[in-house]
Amino acid sequence: MIRRFLVMAACAWLALAGRGDDTPGISLIPRGPGEMTVRENRYTKLKEKATIDQQLGAQLAGELNFLDHEGKPVRLGDIPAGKPVLLVPAYYRCRMQCNMVLSGVFDSLKKVKFKPGNDFEVVIFSIDREEGPQDAARKRGELLETTGRPPKKGSFLEGKFDHRTVADWRFLVGGEDAINKVCDAIGYRYIRDAETGDILHGMGICFLTPELKVSHYRMGMNYPPFDVQKDLQMASQNQIGSLVDKLAFVCMKYDPHSGQYSWAVIRLVQAAAVVTIIALAFIIFGNRLIGRKAEPARVAPAADG
Repeated sequence: MIRRFLVMAACAWLALAGRGDDTPGISLIPRGPGEMTVRENRYTKLKEKATIDQQLGAQLAGELNFLDHEGKPVRLGDIPAGKPVLLVPAYYRCRMQCNMVLSGVFDSLKKVKFKPGNDFEVVIFSIDREEGPQDAARKRGELLETTGRPPKKGSFLEGKFDHRTVADWRFLVGGEDAINKVCDAIGYRYIRDAETGDILHGMGICFLTPELKVSHYRMGMNYPPFDVQKDLQMASQNQIGSLVDKLAFVCMKYDPHSGQYSWAVIRLVQAAAVVTIIALAFIIFGNRLIGRKAEPARVAPAADG
């Protein structure tokens, strides 16, 4: 029985693994009794257009204008003030990987000796032309609630220990022209899904020199503090780094039309399946072993006589 269970589990894993590739495919989804539709996974095709092309040394235009979370105008060229910039493209309505990117940035900066606002600038800018200062303020407020607010001025806690908070981060929104010019300069490609209104985009952060030149990139959602600190130091010295590995992480969700998830989500499901299989195997074998040890020794009947 145990052997049969393991064989079935292995077959299920192979079936999952076969669905986890990153190639365009088709999905056979039953839509009713006796009905089967074949639809191409359009999210897989859209994902190919949502990438980050590393354009090291590219110059961002300092005259571009944005608005901060309070609705105050901000000129891009006025942000650095002689400091490097950690630039994070995202959009504030995003409830998926964008939050993981922001969380990854915060977790990394907690362990970096440089302080936002003093030694460098953290700029979150929305790639969604439809978002306004209220969206930036809402996202900033959410992050302050989850990561902690700075001590009030004059409080006995002020200056006692290092408070890491997003209070010194800049949350910007802008018009379509300004957004596109920044994205074009840093090679950030995104696409809006006409059916859902969601924006599909790559995941990564960009380091800019005080002169607003692209110095380096970090891809994905996790950024080792040592690497981030090194990138900030390199950018502060107006140095241009080298290309990093390009990870195929794209912010996307379940596609109800094709009945498929993105491959990254499927990989997570596969990993959970493996852990579940291993746990069940330990439980089954453990129970059998314990049961055998717990069985009382059989005493041979005494011989008559």
